[in-house]
Amino acid sequence: MKRALVALATALSLMTSVVPMAGAGQSEGGLSTDNVEWVAHVPFEVGTATGARVIGKYLYVTTWRSFSIYDVSNPEAPELLSITPFLGNDGDPSPIKFENEDVATNGEIMIFSEELPDSVLHVWNVEDKTAPVQIASLIGAGQHTMSCILDCKWLYGSDGSIVDLRKPTKPKLMKEKWGDDMPAGNSGHDVTEVAPGLVLTSTNPMMFLDARKDPRNPKLLAISEQMTGFVHSNQWPNNAKDRWALSTGETWVPGADAVCDENSAGFSTHDTSGYKKTGSFKLVDTYVMKGGTYADGSPAINAPFGCSSHWFQQHSTFENGGLVAAGFYNHGTRFLDISSKGKIKEVGWFLPHGGGTSAAYWLSNRIVYAVDYQRGIDVLKYNGKF
Repeated sequence: MKRALVALATALSLMTSVVPMAGAGQSEGGLSTDNVEWVAHVPFEVGTATGARVIGKYLYVTTWRSFSIYDVSNPEAPELLSITPFLGNDGDPSPIKFENEDVATNGEIMIFSEELPDSVLHVWNVEDKTAPVQIASLIGAGQHTMSCILDCKWLYGSDGSIVDLRKPTKPKLMKEKWGDDMPAGNSGHDVTEVAPGLVLTSTNPMMFLDARKDPRNPKLLAISEQMTGFVHSNQWPNNAKDRWALSTGETWVPGADAVCDENSAGFSTHDTSGYKKTGSFKLVDTYVMKGGTYADGSPAINAPFGCSSHWFQQHSTFENGGLVAAGFYNHGTRFLDISSKGKIKEVGWFLPHGGGTSAAYWLSNRIVYAVDYQRGIDVLKYNGKF
C-alpha cells in the first residue's frame, strides 16, 4: 500500500474474538456468488490489517500497531494465541509502524520491516506463539517489504537491501542496492522466493534471480516482458517449475479511484516456457475489474481504496493452470481460473460490507482468509470446482 494509507489508521481498541455466522445466508458478511460462502469474521483494528502468512498450523498477521498469531488447526475457527504491540523507542506503545504487508517468517523468527516513521528492521523470536520476543533491530535496513531467503538466513528488501540473518540476534546489512546493475534496478515493491534460493522480483520488468550460491550477489536468469504500470506481487507455482508465473499490479488513488477500466491494475499470467534459452517470460493475459453494481459484485463507487488487484495465492492443486484467490480492494475477493493456455476467467467472488480487501490466502482446499484493511479477516468457503 502507498504511504498515504497511514492517514486511514484509527485509534480503536483491539477486538479479537471470532464472530461466527448467525445463519446460512450469505448476507451476514457481504454479497457473494452462490459458490462462495461467508463462514466467520475475525475483527482487527479498523484500517490496519495488512498481510498474513501461514506456516504449518499457525497464521501470522501484521497490522500497523501490532502482530497476532493464531492457531488455524481448524481453519473455520482460528484461535488467537497472542497479540504483540509494537513499542516506541521509549517503550510506550507506538501509534504507527508502517508497514511490512508481506509477512516474512519461517515459524521460528519473524521480520517486521518498519519503513515509516523510521527505517528499522525488527527481528522477533516467535517459537513461543503465546509470547513473541524481539531479539534484534537494525537501523537503516527497514524497507516497504522484506522477504526471507534460504529459510530466513538472508533477507531481501523491496528497495534492494540484502541482510545477513544467519545469526538472528546480530543482523548485518550486506548491501543496500542489489539491483543497481540489473534491468529493473531497485524500484521494487516485493520479492518472492519461489523455490529455495530462487527469487522473482515484483519490479517492472520482473526479474528471476538465483541466490543459491552467493546470496550477496544474485545472478539474473530471466526477465518478464515490460508491463504497463506498477508490479505489486508475484508467485511462480510448484517451485518455479510451473508453466505460468503470476503477478498483480496496484493502482491506488485515495478516495478518487471511482472508475474501473483497462487502466486499473489487474492480475496477469506470464508464460515461462523456454526461459532458459530466451531469458524471458511472455505476458499472456491480464484480468481487470470493471465498474457495475453491488448486485453483480462490481460496485460503481470504489472509494476509499479502488478496484486494484493486490495480494493473491494459488490453490494447492494448481499445476500449469488452476484456481487463484486474489484481493481486489473495494471489489473484495475474486476467484480466478487460469486455463492451460494462461487465459483468466472469474469463477466466483465475495464482496464484504464496508471492506477494502488487501489479500486472500488459502488455508485448506476450501477455506480462504480474506485480509481486509477495514474489517480484519473474513473466513470464506469456496464451494466451486477446482
